[in-house]
Amino acid sequence: ALMVNNKEAGTIKAPGVFKNELTEPLRVGFDNLKGDQRIMEYPDTAFFMRANLTNAKLETLAPVSAAAIAPKTGTVDQTITIKVVKDVMKFDKQVINVKAGTTVRLIVQNPDFMQHNLVLIKIGTLKTVGAAADKLAQDADGAKVNYVPKMPEVLQATPLINPGGKYTLTFKVPATAGDYPYVCTFPGHWRVMNGTMRVTK
Repeated sequence: ALMVNNKEAGTIKAPGVFKNELTEPLRVGFDNLKGDQRIMEYPDTAFFMRANLTNAKLETLAPVSAAAIAPKTGTVDQTITIKVVKDVMKFDKQVINVKAGTTVRLIVQNPDFMQHNLVLIKIGTLKTVGAAADKLAQDADGAKVNYVPKMPEVLQATPLINPGGKYTLTFKVPATAGDYPYVCTFPGHWRVMNGTMRVTK
């Protein structure tokens, strides 16, 4: 049914969208970011619409297979677990401390209701990578690349992690000391969902 000013303007009968039960979770939510938190240009006031959509596209993503998880080979000097804070759009650790040149196993857990990823980037490139991630929101293939921009500023990245899922990254820490941001590059998330990997000698 199409409602205009809370009055029914028209109805139509249609077959069910899904004939079988879904086996994968769907990302749901209401993104109404304001001010400089907006993904693109739109008024700060929310606009609600209840309607049937035509020619709409719905894409479901398969869960990450065990084979896609980084292999646990070689010596790991440190294991760190980072969790998404449920319903808050933040990571539970704002800073993680690691030694330059060591091997780290990073376990990212997502108990939230929507997909998230974690992308480790070069020092001082948060806004640059964030802006590139926002542009992927308008790219039909954005989800296929997990909203991870293809640019030299990106050092490591997980795929989009489904609700209730986790992913393991095993990598060598850069040799240069400094503060390396990590961020969720799902469009719009990077402004609030980020932290720092502090590398020391």
